[in-house]
Amino acid sequence: MITDIMIYTFGLFCCCFLASAYLIPKVSKISSSKGLMDQPNNRSSHLKSTPSLGGIAFYIIFIFTLYFTDQFDDLTISKSILPGATLMFFMGLKDDLVGLSPKIKFGGQILACCFVLNHPAFDFDNLNGFLEIFSIPIWIGKPLSLLIMITIINAYNLIDGIDGLAASLGTVALTCLAICFFWIDNNFLGLTAVSMIGTLLGFLFFNLSERKKIFMGDTGSLLIGFLISIMSIRLLSLDANLNTLPFHQKYIPLLMGIIILLPIYDVIRVFIIRLIEGRPALSADRKHLHHVIIDKLNWSHRRASFALSFLSFLILIISIVIIIGDFGLPSLLIFLAITLSSITWVSTKWSHDIKKGTETLMETGTFSSKNI
Repeated sequence: MITDIMIYTFGLFCCCFLASAYLIPKVSKISSSKGLMDQPNNRSSHLKSTPSLGGIAFYIIFIFTLYFTDQFDDLTISKSILPGATLMFFMGLKDDLVGLSPKIKFGGQILACCFVLNHPAFDFDNLNGFLEIFSIPIWIGKPLSLLIMITIINAYNLIDGIDGLAASLGTVALTCLAICFFWIDNNFLGLTAVSMIGTLLGFLFFNLSERKKIFMGDTGSLLIGFLISIMSIRLLSLDANLNTLPFHQKYIPLLMGIIILLPIYDVIRVFIIRLIEGRPALSADRKHLHHVIIDKLNWSHRRASFALSFLSFLILIISIVIIIGDFGLPSLLIFLAITLSSITWVSTKWSHDIKKGTETLMETGTFSSKNI
């Protein structure tokens, strides 16, 4: 049966998709005419200057979307989301244009998150029986919420290293979050997720294009990561209507982790590798999963992004089947442990092969920047 909210959702999705398809070329044209381009360097996966302010369109669409979703915002959480999202947008914009120090960026992220966490709707004080834990003291819940949000924001910011990846992984995560929110009748965040899905799909058409390519930049990746982190904390903070979900509430914290598993895993993995090698955690290299896949298999950006997005989707689907089938927490943890161990083993082996191949090229004198 088709309901009014389904029609409204479909209409909003189409409007955001079309708005993105209209705005992205305009932003690209202005960026090109003003010389606001991302210049390739020795780490870049692109070879020519490319417009990098696609996130401007994301923010414009998000702002206008609030007008159409405000009627569903019973708790007025948009008033807490808007200043944080605006701060993230301008921070990303400045970083794309002139650069921003990690300390200032990190401080701005904390401030943006505090706008949201100050709202009582985001009080994370219950694990719903996960690991037999129910209530959480507020002095633990607030810092934990802040840590989760900061981790998600930076994971999506750092995963944006090749064409289509951040947008594709964001679409997978937002789709799952939208389904969860609609299922429990939280239409405001469900519609917000759908609006961003439409925006990202409109952006992908240009991001994956050879002739009309544009990057979302930090302007876009910070905003998308921020919105996903907000939805994750809100779902963790909910008590009402959770019993309408087709699985036990105790799985919600773990499901939130699975939704954003690959970006989080990749960031943690890369940080550990850099620290083991005695380098700063935020130093630049080509250790991310997408770089390893491209350098080892010589795949295109589109193919690598599709592979990682499909992997994320597959992990999510199998996990949901285990959760809905109530096969038990140990079964889910075993599946996730095997999956992440396999990814770690393959990526480590491929990284060694890449390093060995580079050393061989240097010894034979045939090494150049095009080889990496």
